[in-house]
Amino acid sequence: MPTTAEAKKKFFSRLKNSPQSEAVEMSFIDHLEALRWHLVRCVLVWMLFFIAIFVKVDWVFDNIIYAPAKSSFVTYGWFCDLSHFLRLGESLCMPAVEIPLQGNTISGPFMSALSIAMVGAVVVAFPYLFWELWRFIKPALSPKEIRYSRGSIYWVSLCFFTGAAFGYFLLAPFTFNFLANFSLGTTGAYKYMPTLTDYIDTIT
Repeated sequence: MPTTAEAKKKFFSRLKNSPQSEAVEMSFIDHLEALRWHLVRCVLVWMLFFIAIFVKVDWVFDNIIYAPAKSSFVTYGWFCDLSHFLRLGESLCMPAVEIPLQGNTISGPFMSALSIAMVGAVVVAFPYLFWELWRFIKPALSPKEIRYSRGSIYWVSLCFFTGAAFGYFLLAPFTFNFLANFSLGTTGAYKYMPTLTDYIDTIT
């Protein structure tokens, strides 16, 4: 039976390098073992970012999550300045919108904080998570395929963050501006008060 010190040494060795890192023929069970350690490292890194975001969740909510719902959001100013620069008057200026949020469950704020931290951790840790995926599939590729896929982590991460920025700075403010100013009926019988959960689900 291995001693405690040997077990710890083996555990941290597995965290650093999976069995698949060796260029040898592996059985199906060996592949599962390698995948398991890739997943363990992914979960550990994700948990670190999750804890960091959860500790600062108030700042994240005020300055990132809720920002597109404020009339002072930077995108509104950009489009208004662009409209004036192109001599289009106020045609590209979106009307000011403030979205008051309400909660209808006692656990709503806490569950929303968990949701923000979980999704935020995936976004921030994405390059590392993709790198672990790349490490898992790399031994199965030929030297030619590896050569052609060089830099894939950088480009995939760049595309991911570009898409996230596009959704955050363009789609989110347009979506909230449209939905906040959309009304159903003319009698005012229907009044919509969005919940915190509804808002977070929309932006994430």
